[in-house]
Amino acid sequence: MSIFPEFRLKLRSKLLLVSLVLLLLPWLGVRYIQAVEDLLQQEQAHAMATIAKASAVLVSQYPDVLTNRLMLLEADAVADTINVVQMSNRVQINGYQDDWLDHRLLLKTFPLSNQLKPQQNIDPQDISARYLIAQEDESLIVLLDVVDDSVVFRDPFKQQRHGGDSIIIALVDMKQRVHRYILSSSSFGSLNAYEYIGSYQDPVIIQRQMGIKAAWQRSAYGYRLEFKLPLTMMSSSLGLSIVDIDEGETSPKIIGLGDVRDSAFFRTLLLPSLVLSGVLADMATEGVRLWLVDNQSHIVASAGQGSVVMDEPQLNSIMDLFYQLFLQQAESDDESLSHEQAVISGDAVVSALKGTAQTERRQTHDEANVMIVASQPVVIDGVMMGAIVAEQNTNAILGLQNKAVTTLLNITMLVLVIVVAILIGFASRLSFRIKRLNRDVSAVVNGDGRVSKQFSQRIEYDELGELRQGFEQLFTRLGGYTHYLEALASRLAHELRTPIAVIRTSLEHLENDPEDKTLYTERARTGTERLNNIVARMSEASRLEQTVNTASLELFDLKQLLIDVVPAYQDLYPNADIELKPIDEAIVIKGSQELIVQMLDKLISNAVDFHQTDTVIELSLKAEKKRCFLTVRNTGIKLPDEMTEQLFQPMVSLRQSGMSSSLPHLGLGLHIVKLVAEIHKGHVDGRNWHQGVEFCIELPIIRT
Repeated sequence: MSIFPEFRLKLRSKLLLVSLVLLLLPWLGVRYIQAVEDLLQQEQAHAMATIAKASAVLVSQYPDVLTNRLMLLEADAVADTINVVQMSNRVQINGYQDDWLDHRLLLKTFPLSNQLKPQQNIDPQDISARYLIAQEDESLIVLLDVVDDSVVFRDPFKQQRHGGDSIIIALVDMKQRVHRYILSSSSFGSLNAYEYIGSYQDPVIIQRQMGIKAAWQRSAYGYRLEFKLPLTMMSSSLGLSIVDIDEGETSPKIIGLGDVRDSAFFRTLLLPSLVLSGVLADMATEGVRLWLVDNQSHIVASAGQGSVVMDEPQLNSIMDLFYQLFLQQAESDDESLSHEQAVISGDAVVSALKGTAQTERRQTHDEANVMIVASQPVVIDGVMMGAIVAEQNTNAILGLQNKAVTTLLNITMLVLVIVVAILIGFASRLSFRIKRLNRDVSAVVNGDGRVSKQFSQRIEYDELGELRQGFEQLFTRLGGYTHYLEALASRLAHELRTPIAVIRTSLEHLENDPEDKTLYTERARTGTERLNNIVARMSEASRLEQTVNTASLELFDLKQLLIDVVPAYQDLYPNADIELKPIDEAIVIKGSQELIVQMLDKLISNAVDFHQTDTVIELSLKAEKKRCFLTVRNTGIKLPDEMTEQLFQPMVSLRQSGMSSSLPHLGLGLHIVKLVAEIHKGHVDGRNWHQGVEFCIELPIIRT
């Protein structure tokens, strides 16, 4: 019992299943396209590395900016420096945090020490604040997110600008002069900035500063304040203080960045360089983003924007759904701060800050698209100043890949439809021919197993045509064999009738004339011997087949065998002239000498029976390459044309009854010749020549 299930499929179904192998083509094509995509990404990575290297060369042409940056980092402790981020979007000064949502992770906390009483730490629920300082074009923008349990406004009926919660700004201008400004209001909304001198607890107002724009709004835990001032008003030093006045308390609480009372304690701002941003902008082609970071991984300058994908994949048909199985959709670049920080803190930048350029491929958050990031160190006079970071997505390559995959799928589906149609047509044609062949085969043989009619012939040149020809030859042979079996009884009856009649008449005479017993007894014995000879001849072929199957084959010289047996034939047939033509060389074959002699016996006997008196029976042997040809030729009666194919079949004889009177001829001689030739892997052929008949036996030889 088979362990596998049996599927009884028709030929068309099997070919259809085989045609599904073509579905491997799109898979292989997609794999090839992905390999090409990898090569294109390598080329893009090389291009990004070139852009980063060229940008580093351009940036190194402005050593003063980077040198000043390095001096600031070395002169001030890390805690005394404030990294100013660069805003990519416009900020509206209204006191709300909507424009800062992407940067909220960068908010830092004010120190909680009370500047009026340095030894006193303030309760964070009483007053605390977080801040973020950013640069937008030529302006500095500050966001303060303040926790205040009680917001106190100044008295709107007094001219003084203090007396309530306020913000103090202190900065150093380009001429190293210190300016201090106070921001306060009697209500939430816009704030005016006033420059003052003296103490911020009792300031002397000088003038209103129109360049500073500010606004504050209430929050769930206090208030939120934004202000914006031109960079032309300041250098790189800034101090901020938050004055918290609570009702019932005589002394305010003040927290700040640095101490606005003393410029020596101002914080140093690490401002992005607009000059270097302009330099990088020339190198930031479409979709390329560039950053210049210092040796502390702070962004000095940046340029370029990521690409935005506007088109959404359209699913208008089933084929579109099928395409989505193989296609990757392009996505817009992630321009969030978290992505920027991930790039800046990546392995490529770390390697570049150690002096080694590097290129890496970064996958997006959903691992669908790939970003190419290249870094290049910036070294001036042997000092590591920072690194250039270049980033670009692979949407262009992805678009080419999707286009190639779509084209491949379209062509594959078209080819698949055509191939399936051709295979179905071919299978139908093949099935029809097989059914027709089966019908023709069934029609040739009737219910009794007899070959009733001739097998129909058709001109076909393929394997089915060869099969039809094989059936044709098979039925031809079966027909001949059937004819042989049908004629066997009549031939045996013809051969047996005479000896049986002799025996019967002899017995009758013995009964009627008992005096002459010797004569009739001899006649009966002669008839009995003739019957015995007939039976012996009939079993001769079967005995020979058994002998052939058990005969041992050995190497012997066929030339020497002929030289030995021809004189015996000359003695056996004294009335015939048997001649062996000269043989040039020894011919060694592998076979049985006894079987070869039996084969020669039959051929010589036929040649003697059919040759004309006073003519020569010729035997010849010659070798050509790996074959030898043994020929027996006699002059006399030729073979009938219609007997050529039946000549080597059993029970076929051309002898007339008068040619031999002593021995019966059942037509087994040439059949035995054929058996001997076949056991020696040879071939026998009988044909007419212009004066008689010749039989040629082709045998393989071992050597000459």
